[in-house]
This record gives sequence, structure tokens and C-alpha cells, in this order.
Amino acid sequence: MQIRKKQLIKRTLLITLIIMLLQLTFFAFCATADNEVVTIEDSDRIKGYSREISSGEATTYNWTLHNIDPDDLTYDVAIIIDNSNSDWEATIEPQSPFTIGSTEWKMVTLTVTAPSNKDEGKTNVTLTFTITHNASKVFEDEKYTLTSLEDIIKPEEEKVLGWFENPLPSPLDNEWGIFLLTVIFWLIGSLILVFLLDPCVKAFTLKTKTEIDDIVLRIIRTPLLILVFFYGFVSSLVILEDIIPSVVIDILNALYGIAAVLILFYVAYKLFKDILVYYGQVIAEKTASNIDNVIIPIVEKIGVVIIGLLALGYLLGYMNIDLTMFVAGGVVISMVIAFAAQETLSNFFSGIFILTDRPFVEGDTIILPDGDWYEVRDIGLRSTRLFRYKDASLISIPNNKLAGDKIINYSNPYDKVRIRMTIGVAYGTDSAKVRKILDKVFAENEHIIKDDEALKPIIRFDELGESSINFFIQVIVDDRDNKLGVIDYLNTEIYKRFEKAGIEIPFPQRVVHVKKE
Repeated sequence: MQIRKKQLIKRTLLITLIIMLLQLTFFAFCATADNEVVTIEDSDRIKGYSREISSGEATTYNWTLHNIDPDDLTYDVAIIIDNSNSDWEATIEPQSPFTIGSTEWKMVTLTVTAPSNKDEGKTNVTLTFTITHNASKVFEDEKYTLTSLEDIIKPEEEKVLGWFENPLPSPLDNEWGIFLLTVIFWLIGSLILVFLLDPCVKAFTLKTKTEIDDIVLRIIRTPLLILVFFYGFVSSLVILEDIIPSVVIDILNALYGIAAVLILFYVAYKLFKDILVYYGQVIAEKTASNIDNVIIPIVEKIGVVIIGLLALGYLLGYMNIDLTMFVAGGVVISMVIAFAAQETLSNFFSGIFILTDRPFVEGDTIILPDGDWYEVRDIGLRSTRLFRYKDASLISIPNNKLAGDKIINYSNPYDKVRIRMTIGVAYGTDSAKVRKILDKVFAENEHIIKDDEALKPIIRFDELGESSINFFIQVIVDDRDNKLGVIDYLNTEIYKRFEKAGIEIPFPQRVVHVKKE
């Protein structure tokens, strides 16, 4: 059985690996189809694509197109210009559309000219490159430029937080000094916020007896400090937009967004684990049922997986990555795993049913269809461990087998143990004397229930037998563990007292008359 399960697991892992490799191959094929037909290279990396010019002047931005299609195909290139400021002039060379042949290189130049009658202003020019073959679009890409006038007046950059002038001496009497002071003020503000949060929250929760508020504060204190400070840091980068390339600022903003997503989901995970799971475990320790002790660790693991998947999905969506193929691949992998592990899933749900329905609990003595007696030692989610009395061995039985079998529970803690016996005495015995002896035997045993009217001992003159008159007796024992001892007591005392009183317990006999002719 174990070898077969190991082979099934290996087969499942192999199928999953093959599916993942097929997905990666598909992604690689898509990436090749989108990026390796015609490349668009930034030719002005050193000068950058964010510049300042004077009024009436012009600047040029260059990109190099290279046809690297292995099939030696010719492609058509169409370029759309999106100019955010109509006062600025933007033209491209060569004119769109144009063709690019096999292995051909072609330079695309954007010329941006500032207006001569303006003292301030800027323009964002976006070029959209559309590559087609035989009127079918192969792929599309966008390139961005920012051009501004050197004499732009930026009052906000000359004040710290827009409130007061930069008081720092040289060499920090510029944008760097303003940026440094702004970041310092954001740091101080985040520290004040964090340290004021604790007393403010405790003032509102002073009358509560739970520790939830303390746990929440402990979890969110450091992440809140990090989020607020780095938000201020990233938002202050606009002060340095004339010094730092815009692409660097965009990258830092994107990194902050990714870090913020990870931090927020980390806080969600800590709240889930330290509050929901923790208090679930506290409640589970106070209950007599064993199901919550088993279910809570499972809920914890499932919750961690769900939070992780949500974080990954949100992060990929934030990075504009299409999740369609990942979702489809996940569905296929889930179906493969479910099919391969159907036996395990059957045992899992059977274990849940046993823990909730409770046909037996740990410590019970049960009889299985094979006729053997067992003691229940441990009920797990996959199998149940039983101690077999016959050979003093410990065996494990899958839960789905136990859930479908007919099981006799010998140790039901909710039912009192009944002992029923039939006592036969010889004909001619005084029945009142028999009742008196039996009542005395019952009264002298502490484990026989006598005070409860519904459970008191029963003595009934049951029948006139072939060799004896039979009395039926029934007693209720206070604990199932005392049953065998009470049976031994009843047999011993009844026999001894009947013998002392001269009451005969007859054995089966026949009277035979022999007739002589």
C-alpha cells in the first residue's frame, strides 16, 4: 500500500512538472513572438529622454529599429505622436509609415521644438510604435520623452513642504537641501504618528479586557512607520525631477508600490495568525471536542496559502502582468492533483465526518466487522490508529474505510451499562425468599445504581422452565469500567447465598419411566 501511494505521488509530481514546463515553453514562445521580431533600442541612454531647453530651441531623441526576424520577413512600422502641449512642435523622421527589411537597421528621430513666446512650460511626447506584417499587427510598444524649459519657475521647489524657505547653507541651498529637509520632516511625522497611536488607541480600549488592541498595535506599529516614511520619501522625489531622470523616479515609485503591497499582506497574515488562529487555539483548549484541535491547524495553513495567493495575484496585476494563463494553468494543475490524490481527499473528508459526527472518540473500545476488539488511540485526518487487543498491536486504518463500515461502539459514555441475567432455582423454592436474597445482594454493591427510580434493579419471575423456575434480573452499573467486576460479584454472591439458604440451582434433567410388560 505504501509503495503504491509513493508511486502515485511521484506520478502526480511528474505530471505537474510537465504541465509547468509546457506553460514556461508557451510563455517563452509568446515572448519571442512579441520581442524578437523587431527590436526598438534607446539610442540616447546617456543623454536621457528627459531634458531642458531654452525658449525657441529644439532637441532630438533617437531610437534604433532592427529587424531580427529569422524568417527574413519585411515589416511595416507606423508611429503615432501624442503631444501633451500643443504650443510645442513635435515631428519624426522618417515619416510614418515606413518599412524595415530583413536584417535592416533604421534610426527614428523625434524633434521637439519649444515655443519662442513662452517663459515657462513643458511637454510630454509619447511615440506609439505599431509593427505589422501583411496588415496583421505583430506587436506594439510605447516610448516616452519629457522636455521642459530651463527658465521654468517652480515655487514649490524653493520651499520645504511648500511652507518655508530652504535655510540650509551651501552646498545644500538647492533642490537637494529641500529634498533632505522634506524627507527628515516625513520621518519625524511618521515617528510622531506611531508613538501617538499607542496612547490614543489605549485610551479608547481602556475598559476592554481582551488583548486584541495590544496585539494589533504591536503588529501594525513598524509597518505603519515604514509605509508613511517611504511614502514621504517617494513623493518628495518630485523635487529632484530636474536632476534625477524621470525613469529612475518611475522605478522608485513602482518599487514602493510593490513593497507597500507586500507589507500590507504581511500585516494581514500577522493579524490572521496572531488573532484569529491564536484565539481559536485558546477556545479549542477549553472544549472537550477534538475536532477544533485538528481543524484549526488546517485553517491556519489554508489561510496562509490564500493570503499568499492573493498577494501574488495583486502584485502581478499591479505589475500589469496578464494572469489568464496562470489561472488556466492553476486550474489544470488543480484538476490533475485532485484526480491523483482522490484517495487522500476521500480520507480527509471522512476524517472530518468522523470528528464531527463522532461515532467513536479516542479511548473508546469498538468492534469492527472482522470481529476483533480495538481501542481507539488517535483520530487523524487521513487515518485512525487503533490498538488491537487480540495481538497487542497498533494498526492504522484509512478513514474512508471506517466511515463506510458497520462499527459497534462498546464504550458509549452517554449510556449506562446494563447487566441482565437469568437465575434458575428448583421447583418448590419460595419466590419471596429468592427476591429477598437478590435485593440484599444488590444493596451491598456500591456500583449498582439503586437511588434512581428509573434505573433501580429489576427482579421478575420470568418463566416456569423445564427444570427450574427462572427469575430475570437487571441492574444498571454506574461506570462501564465496573461492568466485569459487577458481573463477577453477582455470580459469586448469588451462588454463595443460595447455597447457604438451601436454595437449589438445578441442572437440566429428565424423568424417565421404564415400563415392564
